[in-house]
Amino acid sequence: MRIRYFLSAVTLGLGLTVVLLLLLTHPIPVAHATPGIYYVREGASGNCLSVTTPCSSVQHAINLATIPDDEVWVAGGTYTENLVITHSVKLRGGWDVSFTVQSPVSTPAIIDGGGDHVVRIDAAGEAVELDGLTLTNGRDGIHIDDGVVTTTRCTVQTYARQGIEIDDGTVWLAENLIRDGEREGVEIDGGTVTVLSNTVDGVGRYGILVEGGDVIIKGNLIHDVRGEAYHGIRIEVNGVIVGNEIADVGDRGIDALNGTFLIANNIVRNAGGDGIRTADTSTGVEIRDNIIYNTGNDGIDARGVTITIAANTVAGCADNGIKAEGVGNWAHIEANWVLSNAVGIAIHDAPVFTLTNNVIGDNITSSVELTGTATGFLYHNTLVGSGTGAQGIGLTVLSSLTATIVNSIVVSHHVGITAMPGATLIVSNTLLWGNGDDPISGTDAVLLPPRFVAPSQRDYHLLPDSPAVDAGIDIGVADDVDGDPRLGTPDIGADEVWYKVHLPITLRSAPTL
Repeated sequence: MRIRYFLSAVTLGLGLTVVLLLLLTHPIPVAHATPGIYYVREGASGNCLSVTTPCSSVQHAINLATIPDDEVWVAGGTYTENLVITHSVKLRGGWDVSFTVQSPVSTPAIIDGGGDHVVRIDAAGEAVELDGLTLTNGRDGIHIDDGVVTTTRCTVQTYARQGIEIDDGTVWLAENLIRDGEREGVEIDGGTVTVLSNTVDGVGRYGILVEGGDVIIKGNLIHDVRGEAYHGIRIEVNGVIVGNEIADVGDRGIDALNGTFLIANNIVRNAGGDGIRTADTSTGVEIRDNIIYNTGNDGIDARGVTITIAANTVAGCADNGIKAEGVGNWAHIEANWVLSNAVGIAIHDAPVFTLTNNVIGDNITSSVELTGTATGFLYHNTLVGSGTGAQGIGLTVLSSLTATIVNSIVVSHHVGITAMPGATLIVSNTLLWGNGDDPISGTDAVLLPPRFVAPSQRDYHLLPDSPAVDAGIDIGVADDVDGDPRLGTPDIGADEVWYKVHLPITLRSAPTL
């Protein structure tokens, strides 16, 4: 009996020892404070755990918020700190003193970096959210080394280098204001990044610079890029650039190279250089539905292996409205409105090109200019020297290329269609009128006034009684410049009459900044 009792006691003792060791090495988690929010208020001296006991250090609260979905709420005030985030946390600024209303505009929570990084995030695989903070006086406003990071409604201002710099991670930037910086507004060197509906206003270098990563840039406003050699957006990898508004930049509005690009639905105005430019290192380029006006160089300067330029409005550019050059395989230019530029559309050295359904009017030197040894097809274009008088050359071919011109309108130029010796031009079913000289008219020319809807307002749609109506031949062009179908015998020119009222072409003005 004594022996059995002794053995049982020994067994019980060993069991308790094992349990104690397990507890020491794997402690039971401490119950998390409800609701997982830590509170910070300027000048407070509490423990961060409640609205009545806030602390005064944002970094201290971040260090306490170690469980996923923990939040740090920062009341309005100024906090001179350099924040480092290495784990999941939601950091929300702009609360009133009682933490009942978040209003980052009226009660800004200002983090002053004192010349260093204001916020640095290195949290691989961890979810970090920044919302409603004002970050100022930093080397960078936000530097993201890694992490799953969402930044919304933050103001980043008065910084020495980048407003937001991203090295890696999965990053979402939305509705932030980045202003008054010495260098880039946003710099992206890697990661998967979406830049959505942000404002970049007043930077010394690029508004958005992309040197690596997988990037979508959509719906941003970029204004006042001060450096004369810098661009609104510069992207050096594949990218989607959609729906942005870029104004008052020192050089190019959008500059793209070394990739495949969709550049669509952007507004670019008052650029010192080109409105949109892609480099010859680009592979597939699609430039569609953009509005570009008042540039110091070309409206669109597109280079690359394959190029599509479609449905853009380009006006008031100091050089070419649209230029395609350095083309590897082919260029398709279709359904653009190109108005009041030095040259309307220029195509240089493209092996194969098509120019279809474009309206090109009021250009000073020439409406269309072609060089190289290409084979080109010009179908259903409307070329107008001026709505009120002759101006420039309609179509000029400056080298020994081969071009077929069918179903086009060339009116009101000093010279209609002209070509250098050695060029081969096949011209048919083209309306020529009001040109000072028509050295090349081709076959089945229509020599009558085109009867546009409102040429003085740059509306070059056709009236129903135009001699261009039903005067063309079917060459396989299914739609017109407006997307209306061509049925039966097609009309000559970019427009197919559908007995409907067309509003005058106007430029959609950008909001006052």
